[in-house]
Amino acid sequence: MSGTIVFRSKRSAWFSLATILPVAFTIVISFNDPWYLSLVMLPVILIIVPIYFRTTYTIHDIDQLTVVCGLLYKKTFNINDIAGIRPSSNVISSPALSLDRLEIKFKNKEWLLISPVLPERFIEVLQAINPGIEVKKK
Repeated sequence: MSGTIVFRSKRSAWFSLATILPVAFTIVISFNDPWYLSLVMLPVILIIVPIYFRTTYTIHDIDQLTVVCGLLYKKTFNINDIAGIRPSSNVISSPALSLDRLEIKFKNKEWLLISPVLPERFIEVLQAINPGIEVKKK
């Protein structure tokens, strides 16, 4: 593989709604008296909106996977340390905007839940770098 490939996170309707509603609510109350109450929602918007637009999974040509979620989470993993991948719908908090997730297990027993838009292509690219990744299907 040459270059860098970026996969966006799949977005579920519930997460899109959870992002749009606070923004819409803030806009509506900013046009009403007292308008300054809309400032109460500003911290919520500053956290939710970047998560919605900045959740990505980047596969680098140096055999690394970088996971970015919003403004506060960025972690890089070695692709050669991945032991297996399987579908999951675990609801635990993770850098995934959908419940249609992939569980990535590492050789050191760590795991990660992500939700790339093209999961089959994502797995293909990882396996091209590390053919030893065990993939379980649904």
